[in-house]
Amino acid sequence: MEYHILNGMCLYEKFPTQIKGEKVVMNEALLYGPLGADLFLEEFWKIRADFWKVSLIDYEKKTVVPLEKLTKAKKEDTILFWFGTDLFCQINVWFLLDFICQKKIVSKIGIIYPPAYPSEETFGHYPATFLANAQYEPVYLKEEEFKMAISLWNLCKNSDIEGLSNLNVLNSVGFPMITESINMWAALFPKEGKGIAQQKVEELIQGGIDNFQELFKAFSLFFPNLGMGDNQVFEYYQSYLNKKNR
Repeated sequence: MEYHILNGMCLYEKFPTQIKGEKVVMNEALLYGPLGADLFLEEFWKIRADFWKVSLIDYEKKTVVPLEKLTKAKKEDTILFWFGTDLFCQINVWFLLDFICQKKIVSKIGIIYPPAYPSEETFGHYPATFLANAQYEPVYLKEEEFKMAISLWNLCKNSDIEGLSNLNVLNSVGFPMITESINMWAALFPKEGKGIAQQKVEELIQGGIDNFQELFKAFSLFFPNLGMGDNQVFEYYQSYLNKKNR
């Protein structure tokens, strides 16, 4: 049996019925907000629920319960990630691999990345025909890639920029943009000063783009490998305007 982990409800709701298996949606954005350092999963869920300003019950219903489907996966099953190479997707993948490790799930694991040049008929990051016809080839993770991803998650959640810079990074087929992801994470969350995302938002406003939709489009074009959502960018946008108008 195949378990398909889908990055968000948009992909979940439109996922072709031709692709058989259990759908598991990842309803989180771990690029945004606290990651709980070395907390146990139960405490981590509480930290995330508080951050999103929802009750723990509602958070678990939306985010935790879908992921618990993976605990039913058997050794002969396959877990497939439908995620992009951008940092938004990658940090979620690293967490999910740590989750799979903690839950002692031993299924075969692969990642399905979007085609490099999708057609105009898009389906999230994927062309609809690409999905419906199951024209995909998973990249199956090797044990050392699996372990590296878990190390990355633990370094990120502990804000260990030094550890990230010293990590022995593999030449990875499973994570083709791994070096870029690490460098971008470190630049987003420096020990001191503003991160590159906040700096870029302020630079765009100072350059005369005060309409948020135009700003977000320009921001996304400048950071194609970031994948940061509009809510996150809007927070930087609103914060700068509030300071400017005081």
